[in-house]
Amino acid sequence: MDDPKDLGGRIVELAEELVETPTPTGREEDLHPFLKSVLEGCGFDVELQRVGPRGHNLVARRGDTPLLIATHVDTFPAYTHPEPYTLRREVDLLIGRGVVDVKGQIAALLAAVEARPDLPAQIALVVDEERYGTGSRELEIPEGVRAAVVLEPTDLHPAPAQAGAVDFVAIVYGRAAHGSVPHRGENALLKAYELIRALEELPFLKHKHPLFPEQPRLTVGVVQGGFEPMVVPNACRFEADVRILPGVDFEDALHQLMDCFARFGAEFVLGDAEPPFELAPDEPVLRALSQAIEEALGEPRPAVGMPSWTDAANLVRKGVPTVVFGAGDLAVAHSDFEHVRLSDLVALARVLTRLLEIAPERLRPESPKGAPAQAQAQAHKIKPEIKAEGAWPS
Repeated sequence: MDDPKDLGGRIVELAEELVETPTPTGREEDLHPFLKSVLEGCGFDVELQRVGPRGHNLVARRGDTPLLIATHVDTFPAYTHPEPYTLRREVDLLIGRGVVDVKGQIAALLAAVEARPDLPAQIALVVDEERYGTGSRELEIPEGVRAAVVLEPTDLHPAPAQAGAVDFVAIVYGRAAHGSVPHRGENALLKAYELIRALEELPFLKHKHPLFPEQPRLTVGVVQGGFEPMVVPNACRFEADVRILPGVDFEDALHQLMDCFARFGAEFVLGDAEPPFELAPDEPVLRALSQAIEEALGEPRPAVGMPSWTDAANLVRKGVPTVVFGAGDLAVAHSDFEHVRLSDLVALARVLTRLLEIAPERLRPESPKGAPAQAQAQAHKIKPEIKAEGAWPS
């Protein structure tokens, strides 16, 4: 399948089946029969690994290679997407829920391994990435794996660093009063706004890193408070997420957050808490992927940082050096116009093909498995007394 039209056509066929089978978190196994059929049809041995009550990871192996290519099967819910589970095409754009995050990536991977049945490959398609990350956390790493690439939208740039994250719920209290005399009360909504502004100024959020552009790193996603304008609201609840760049002391960042909440008398609950990670520039998997990109695309692509949590965090924790890589723009994921360019998916398939070709030679064991990545992850480990529900285990 050397003809780009043939490769692109097959990617569209695969993406159509993937997108039009809804798999919000919890329904991933609806796609397993299709995925199993495609993979077994091109020579893979496929097994299902149980992930507690969350379902099963699908793990496939063909031949012997030290490289694992992993991604997730679940998508974000449809929410207000107008046509979430219909794959639409507008010239070079494929549009639909999950098409960039990450069903288009899966389609490109499947097309690549179908077109080259002679290439050894190991694949893990995990559950529950969009919610709790239990799929990759409980994944049994296949025998012989020394490195991994996790497929996520990075605009075809290798991402050897990933931001950490903490999400939380905070409740700010005020004092109710008649709405015509607001100065006699204390408006909890305005107080919450002041807290949010104070959070934005915390020192750890000003940290700079060469792989990450300067941008806001606090996202407030839910705000609840008040009854009607004639009552000064006495409480405001909001949910937010903060990103923590590599190089920031993770425990210090958590304490900065907690101190800020205390200054405003806010109650809070920490949810998921994940430290950042960063691979060394000479990590073999990064060098191999960079070579594959340059040879497949005809030009190098500089490394970038991944601002979102991905399954790479759990693989790094297991001692597997991991780079995040894929087609498309992360910003349009989860949106009502989620899309990816077909030409970028074809390019992704070509890069993955080249990577599979060179991985056995480029990933020969030369140093202790996972040492650079694992060392930094362990250095930021959360102490048990401040570990939040959903954080990685001590």
